Amino acid sequence: MQKTEKKKFKNPLKFESEFAFSWKKMGSFFAITMQTAKKNPLLFITMCFTTSLNAVIATVLPLFASRAVTLLITPPEQVHNLPSKITDFLGMEMIWTSWIIVAAVFFVIMLFSEYITDYTIGLFSLKIEINERIRIVQSLVKQDVDFYFDHVSGNILTRFVADTQNLAQGIQQFLSNLIYCFAAFIAAAVILFSEGYYFIGGISIGYVLFVLIIASFIFVFFRRAMIRQFDFKREVDADITDRINNITLIKSTGTESYEVNRIEEKNHQYNLKGNRGVLLSTILNLWLTATITFLTTLITIVAIVGSIQKTVNANLLQELTTGLPMASTMALSIIMLVPSLRAATRASNAANRIGELTEPVPHIQPNHDGPKIKAINSIEFKNVDFAYPKKIDKIIIPNLNFKFEKGKSYAFVGETGSGKSTIGRMLLRYYEPKTGEIIINGQHQLKDVNLPSYLDHIGYVEQDPQIFYGNFIENIKYGRFADTKEQVIEAAKKADLHDFIMSLPEGYETLIGQRGFLLSGGQKQRLVIARVFLRDPDLIILDEATSALDNIVEKEIQAQLDKLVVGKTSITIAHRLSTIKNVDQIIVLGMGKGVVQVGTFAELIKKPGHFKNLYEAGTI
Repeated sequence: MQKTEKKKFKNPLKFESEFAFSWKKMGSFFAITMQTAKKNPLLFITMCFTTSLNAVIATVLPLFASRAVTLLITPPEQVHNLPSKITDFLGMEMIWTSWIIVAAVFFVIMLFSEYITDYTIGLFSLKIEINERIRIVQSLVKQDVDFYFDHVSGNILTRFVADTQNLAQGIQQFLSNLIYCFAAFIAAAVILFSEGYYFIGGISIGYVLFVLIIASFIFVFFRRAMIRQFDFKREVDADITDRINNITLIKSTGTESYEVNRIEEKNHQYNLKGNRGVLLSTILNLWLTATITFLTTLITIVAIVGSIQKTVNANLLQELTTGLPMASTMALSIIMLVPSLRAATRASNAANRIGELTEPVPHIQPNHDGPKIKAINSIEFKNVDFAYPKKIDKIIIPNLNFKFEKGKSYAFVGETGSGKSTIGRMLLRYYEPKTGEIIINGQHQLKDVNLPSYLDHIGYVEQDPQIFYGNFIENIKYGRFADTKEQVIEAAKKADLHDFIMSLPEGYETLIGQRGFLLSGGQKQRLVIARVFLRDPDLIILDEATSALDNIVEKEIQAQLDKLVVGKTSITIAHRLSTIKNVDQIIVLGMGKGVVQVGTFAELIKKPGHFKNLYEAGTI
């Protein structure tokens, strides 16, 4: 039998044991950015162009002002001695007011471009957030059931809500700042060298590169500290979500003060972890600000001292004074990288955490191109051995051979852990056998068929009813979305739920709370039974459907279940004797032994053996 290998996924955020800096980790959000850019090329190009245009215009505006001032203070008889780049622009003869008009026109263009930039980058980041949310959901619904045993629901919720938002916002800030800084730096450098200000240009570029090299080392440590902080925050958020989900336990045990103190302690630890990130962020910001300020101050001092001591010639002095705005622009573009680096840290951390949900490959891979099942006439287990994926060497059910025939009723009994519910879950393809085959209608292996078409013929009622936040109609017709309200009402009547629903002020439109919070245990099961009535399946699996109910309610629900399975193939995972007395065949499972007895209730109760031992011990 061909097995699907599960990709081994390592948590990329465990810096406690993995201190090395990795550009792969840092660049994870770049891949997401490029994927979104490929899907929206016009939006991405427009965003980059307008951001760059803003930077270039902001850089050249001081140059226009400088030329206007030069023309303003130059005597009219000496204007002809000025360079043509000051007195001429696009073939037009310029006076100082002309340069002011040009600057004003460029300023208006910059405002319009800024509007386009903000709009397009907002749309781009929103698309990233939406795409990642969809990608997470696509991955989550494909994951095996045991994936959710290892992932706290609060952690999943944090990734879905907070991390997608942090990723989008981080990319938005990083891209806008990075493109703007890069364009401004290049524009300033081009202006400096094209104007012939080689002294300032050379010093500025060399000095900025030196500053960036030192800043990059500080940033590595800063990112590690921030990831530790964000990672711990995620744990705190998940923990709070878990406590809120179990608020009834807290209320019933009177532990409100304990929980408040516990959360205070966790947030104190979060504060301690955050202190290092704040310290390194401050050092990084101080380094960039101080060093860049030192550069512009140094150039100014050289100019002043040179003019006083007359050691600097006139051309060099003019270069120093007129090139300072460009040097300042280059310096400021580097200082603006600080928020970009913070945004990159937040985005990369969020992208890596999202990867924990999207990268694992499930064991079970549905065959969407497989044969579609139009009806379930028989299901046969052939030489099936089952072991849980994480304990693959421990066989829970050995050598299972059994055939379920259409229209008959079956029940599985056995001790807890003998594999009763596991058989039902294999039929739902939550799990796959380690060896052997599950044959549908004597023709197709279950792993080869089109899974949705197969599941469309199965109704599943379990001990813990699965109910969404929504109204009765939405919950009853789940999976049968095209059915009408009249069909829903008819199914509710069959489940003896209609009268209760109609007693509510909003009837079938009543919101029933998260996981049916406003319903009793019996009402929840009736809702699920109504859902199965509406589905009208060929096979019904009852997995200890009444085990959590009291005796009176159990009898009422059992009556509905008896109506539900008429004319259907039914498999009952038994917990109580009342649910199995009248089935056609009882399959008895032993711990690690598989099937040890098969027969009717009347046959098995007369024979010495495992079933009689369970019965006499009160286990069933």
